[in-house]
Amino acid sequence: MNEKIDINYIAKKANVSRSTVSRVLTKKTNVKESTREKVEQVMAELNYHPNSMARGLATGKQNIIALVVSDIRNPFYAQLVWTISTSLREKGYLMTLYNSADMTRKDRESLWSLLDYGFSGLIMADARKEDDFSQFLKQADCPIVLVNRTLGIANTYDTITLDNIQGGYLATKHLLELGHRRIAMLRGPEISTTSQGRYEGYVYALQEAGIPLDKTLIRAGKLNMEFGREFAKKIILHSDNPPSAVFVGGDFTCYGLMDACIRAGIRIPEDLSIVSFDDIPFSDTAMVNLTTISHPYTQIGELVAKKIVHRIEQPDAPVEQITLLPTLVKRGSTAPYKK
Repeated sequence: MNEKIDINYIAKKANVSRSTVSRVLTKKTNVKESTREKVEQVMAELNYHPNSMARGLATGKQNIIALVVSDIRNPFYAQLVWTISTSLREKGYLMTLYNSADMTRKDRESLWSLLDYGFSGLIMADARKEDDFSQFLKQADCPIVLVNRTLGIANTYDTITLDNIQGGYLATKHLLELGHRRIAMLRGPEISTTSQGRYEGYVYALQEAGIPLDKTLIRAGKLNMEFGREFAKKIILHSDNPPSAVFVGGDFTCYGLMDACIRAGIRIPEDLSIVSFDDIPFSDTAMVNLTTISHPYTQIGELVAKKIVHRIEQPDAPVEQITLLPTLVKRGSTAPYKK
């Protein structure tokens, strides 16, 4: 076949106009179903796959949405990315992923370079609260949806988040109800609004129970497995007065803590009760059996995809903040306090 297979060729073979093929490709609703099926059949027979970048340059719209996450190594983000990308694909959009884990100067410059690509939309699942991050959002010339974060300028953008304060409260309250009083907390970075919310819930539950806050039992850091191991060694294994329970700000970090404790002969939950946060799939296995706060990443991902597409197609729609409620999932990592 010498003739180039492009949108014009598809229109000719389907006996429709070029604009009709374009509307089918962009999934517009003003196309008869029979016509849509005919065009799609021709494209399938010719194994035609439109060049998204070229189409974007021609229309001024890439139909590509950028997603920025804090650390793709964390299984929570992997689950979130999967749901968002799948939902966006069903809506006719592609997704590109940017990992902002360390945010060195080079990382910051790379993040700012995202603004040069003309994405249709931007999903921010990075929970940092630095001032320059707010400046980055203000410079973005595209629709934005914030995921699991709050900012002073948050009412400018659609936001989908979990009630992290309530989650931290539920986790700590559960340990208190089991009789634990010396409860440590391993939290995420202090610059993280998500981490701050969970910490505030922890503090509130202790205050409600009349227990003074012991800051020697609290550590903040990157939520990865190594930080969990370090916390276990410093606060639990090498302490003259270790806690009887721990609230961990994320399941991925909790795995590191549990690994260090088990290797040192500490039994969970007989010697140490643990409540974590996120409820990623591995936490429900027999090996881990972790009591945790459920983070409905599937629901969040679907809402995020729906909201960013809605914002792209209806840019003047009212801004919406959606807050989902967490739930405590009781498994085998917690037990009543024993003297």
